[in-house]
Amino acid sequence: MTHYVLLKLAPGADRDKVFARVSDTYRALDEALDYLSKPRVYRSCVDRDSNADIMAVIELKGPEFLKPYLTHPLHLAMAQDLKDALIGRTSFDHE
Repeated sequence: MTHYVLLKLAPGADRDKVFARVSDTYRALDEALDYLSKPRVYRSCVDRDSNADIMAVIELKGPEFLKPYLTHPLHLAMAQDLKDALIGRTSFDHE
């Protein structure tokens, strides 16, 4: 299953800092979880109101692993750290 996360940053948020935090977290999750692989984090190359600023893409072995990933302490810590830097978050999953 592929899991996409799209993040819209709040005005004034440090894009480089958020990108580094997301990238570091997904690298750590890749090392910690055998059911998560191929984490990729991208920055939007176009600044538009309708664009997300950062997108993360990961592979999970199946839909049953989504909840354990979402509730993992590394993921929860990242979400907590970024809550003030974001004005929007969207996810999308497909098999």
